[in-house]
Amino acid sequence: MKKEHKLILDLIESYLEKNPSQRFGQALFNLGVNEFQETTDPRNPNYNIRDIHGDSDLNIVERIKTRLAYFESQKK
Repeated sequence: MKKEHKLILDLIESYLEKNPSQRFGQALFNLGVNEFQETTDPRNPNYNIRDIHGDSDLNIVERIKTRLAYFESQKK
């Protein structure tokens, strides 16, 4: 396992410990691991999941950290 994998798993574990009522898939989406495809027309939303196959592990770590920081800022 790469250190980035361990970091991703640790971040997800910590989030789920604080939010035990969330399902695993829900946590992945809330943390930004999975995302919807961007839409160009707000009148026609796109609810397809974006393919993250090409995303680097570090990009995923940064998305998770950004979401966690956002959640913390909402508590204040």
